[in-house]
Amino acid sequence: MSPITLVLEGALALLLAACLFYCWRLDRKLSALRAGQDGIRDAARELLESVASAETAVRTMRQTAHEAGRDLQGRIDTARALSEKLGLGVGKVRSAADIGRGR
Repeated sequence: MSPITLVLEGALALLLAACLFYCWRLDRKLSALRAGQDGIRDAARELLESVASAETAVRTMRQTAHEAGRDLQGRIDTARALSEKLGLGVGKVRSAADIGRGR
């Protein structure tokens, strides 16, 4: 073998070794990226489950608030009817207070 061939083959071997080293590093980085994507997928799945749970809770709270509002409105209506029945209307109470003061 000639010295030029030997030098070229040595240079080629060094370049091949460098190429193998960079391919190995790239493989490690890609593996880490894939593993990270699995973590992201798990996090996204958990987020979707949390959002669905929150939506259910909001629906339940909205329904409970609506029922409580109906119940409260019924009590307000009953109280108004009783106050009218007892003659405790706002205008009548003021008139009685004005009469009591001598106006």
